[in-house]
Amino acid sequence: MSDKDIARSGGRRLLRAAATLALAASAPLPAAGSAQAATQHDTIALKALDDIVKGDYKAATAHFDADMRKHLPPEGLKESWKNYQDEFGHYKSHRKPKDVKSGRFTVVSVPLRMAKSDGEFRVSFDKSGAIAGLFFLRPGVPFPKSMPA
Repeated sequence: MSDKDIARSGGRRLLRAAATLALAASAPLPAAGSAQAATQHDTIALKALDDIVKGDYKAATAHFDADMRKHLPPEGLKESWKNYQDEFGHYKSHRKPKDVKSGRFTVVSVPLRMAKSDGEFRVSFDKSGAIAGLFFLRPGVPFPKSMPA
């Protein structure tokens, strides 16, 4: 094998390596922290948020437990969302939910991007998976260490 053949072969290997690197660099990578799949609670919380944003308050309350249905019917949810938007501005987008255990509840926090200032949508789930609490908050409100039973 001549020096010319070795150089040509090395050039092909370099070209293949560059092509492989280019393909790897263009492949979609998961977002930071997205290695963990969304939980069922995340899915329900984001669906409720989507329904609220669309103005479908009846659908947004579909996963409420009996106590939540009694204390926050669709019209009450509509009024709460209106008041929240009056203070924080119209909804623009949200970021990835964060789940926290609090006593017998799982709390899902969804950071919100609103027109005037950032906010937070927080939903508490009981052990059966029903929504036992729903809150529109300012960012940074601490999670309760343990919610009452």
